[in-house]
Amino acid sequence: MAINLDLKKYIEEKIFPKYEKYYSHGMLHINNVIKNTLLLAEYYNLDENMAYVIASYHDIGLNVNRETHEYESGKFLDNDSELKKYFNSEQIKIMKEAVEDHRGSRKEEPRNIYGKILSDSDRDFDIEVLAKRQLATSLKNYPELTTFDEHFERCYQYMLKRINTSGKFNLWTNNPIIIEQRNKFETDYLNKEFAKSVYEKEWNRIKNDGTMDKIINYYEDY
Repeated sequence: MAINLDLKKYIEEKIFPKYEKYYSHGMLHINNVIKNTLLLAEYYNLDENMAYVIASYHDIGLNVNRETHEYESGKFLDNDSELKKYFNSEQIKIMKEAVEDHRGSRKEEPRNIYGKILSDSDRDFDIEVLAKRQLATSLKNYPELTTFDEHFERCYQYMLKRINTSGKFNLWTNNPIIIEQRNKFETDYLNKEFAKSVYEKEWNRIKNDGTMDKIINYYEDY
């Protein structure tokens, strides 16, 4: 099933611009999530239009409240009357729940399969992308931390909390491509010295090119 072109045009013109002042949750992240969500939608034979919507809307509420952004994003999706042109009320309910359940730190299983594919698609199994996003989030939310070592340690310990009892970063789906990405990421990330070198390289880049100041003072996501 191809994505409805009118729906795609609406999202590209009206939804994506809302991410313009997002850094760690900007379009680089959104496009990665869309790619993975569509991959999983095809694997599980799901509605690609619904998959495209949940990936596109899942972080839209970050400028309202980081701690509850998944619910703010779900509310935004639920209240978008344009979507009613393409989906019935049950489909919108499923998409709203999927967005509400997407956070990687969530311990409870998502309520539906769309929530599962979105949650797994939202995980950054790319250490360089993760370093970019985590450091930005840490800088924005923890101004009391002043050194690279402090920020790295907070980021690293946060990620370790996502490892399940079997020693793996949790996944709700079993797609072999995503599993392979996870396994490579674990090898890289659990080598703490290697992970630290990747984060330090990103820290020096954003410090020297002015990005760090924009993260703190310009971008709106947390």
